[in-house]
Amino acid sequence: MYYHWGANRAVLVSKEGWSAIQEALFLLSLPDMRTSIREKVVTPMVECDETLNW
Repeated sequence: MYYHWGANRAVLVSKEGWSAIQEALFLLSLPDMRTSIREKVVTPMVECDETLNW
């Protein structure tokens, strides 16, 4: 939700939304993670593995 009164503005975010924002900021702060994420985003789904090798 976006609030505006006078010169002040605020955004209300759910707890889950805030956690997701913090996680994204953390991942993007890691060296080379931003590049890795961008490379994976453009990968077609048919080229992705169906199982994880963790």
